[in-house]
Amino acid sequence: MGAFAQAVLPAPIELSTGDDYPPFSSRAEADGGAAVALVKAVFAELKQPVTVEVEPWMRGRTRTLENQIDGTFPYVPTPERLQQFRYSRPLASIKIRLFTRPGTPLATLPMDLVNGQTLCIARGTAPAAPSRRLLENQQVTLVDGSDVATCLKLLLARRVDIVQTHEQIAYRMLREMGQALESITFIGGDDPRAAEETGLHLIVSRTHPRGEALIATFDKGLEALRENGRFAEILARYGLTLPSS
Repeated sequence: MGAFAQAVLPAPIELSTGDDYPPFSSRAEADGGAAVALVKAVFAELKQPVTVEVEPWMRGRTRTLENQIDGTFPYVPTPERLQQFRYSRPLASIKIRLFTRPGTPLATLPMDLVNGQTLCIARGTAPAAPSRRLLENQQVTLVDGSDVATCLKLLLARRVDIVQTHEQIAYRMLREMGQALESITFIGGDDPRAAEETGLHLIVSRTHPRGEALIATFDKGLEALRENGRFAEILARYGLTLPSS
């Protein structure tokens, strides 16, 4: 496997990731986070040199799209991105939710009755399926937050009504802010349309001259880590479990 990777891929592979996305990619996490530790372990398994630069999310994605670097991670699939990037098998699974303040009508309203509110999404993060539906139907106005912590602060200050993020990062940020976990709640109660389960992936540009080989090789490395138990071991350090696919 290592010999195959060395034969078709550049050395070193140049990747990027972002910060403030615990527990997956964050300078505050051990080894840079679960996704960083896992990606490095895959390329170590492949005996393929790799560099991982931490930079703003938008910059890393643009450089990947323009083939200035080989890839970036961790990213969720969206219709637009699937046209631009090749995706690896998932590094982890997450549930993206829409959060609001408890005690507000939004906490119990079904999705189709949401109307006239403001939705904050961290810069560089694509709207998940629940957010896309609200935006396409013009039920909410989008507010750009510099990061998830900023969106949550705006929510608690009653300056926005809804925040999109995944459960792990929402509760991690609240703890770091000294706020009770009960200070936010899901919109729509048990409405399944207010959540989306998805995966986090390594992505490379569809115009990368060796992008198909890079993803195929990376997926083989992931499978090897599944088989030898290292995949589960790395994720367990961060309280995560193996993705189903």
